[in-house]
Amino acid sequence: MKKAMISQLQSMQHLAAVAAGKTTDGKKTATDDFLVLLQQSLAEVNNIQQQADRQVNMVQSGQSKDILGAVVTLEKADLSFQLLLQVRNKAVKAYEEIMRMQL
Repeated sequence: MKKAMISQLQSMQHLAAVAAGKTTDGKKTATDDFLVLLQQSLAEVNNIQQQADRQVNMVQSGQSKDILGAVVTLEKADLSFQLLLQVRNKAVKAYEEIMRMQL
């Protein structure tokens, strides 16, 4: 779990660097990198949500007795979703700030 949180933190730090225009390679633009990273983050959060759903269903149906594992997975899914939501909020806020700028 700790490893996954570090991985998500690194992804978000990379996302922040790309958004700031600090990381680009010769072939891709910062926008391309940002889009790819955003798509990967969405897919990862979706996978975590689905995994939590499967574990809860297994506990409910009696196929598994790992209640603690299901709770931990649910918390992981909740934290990853909250993190994604905060990134979205920051992106919307940045967009609104750019739209308020006068040319």
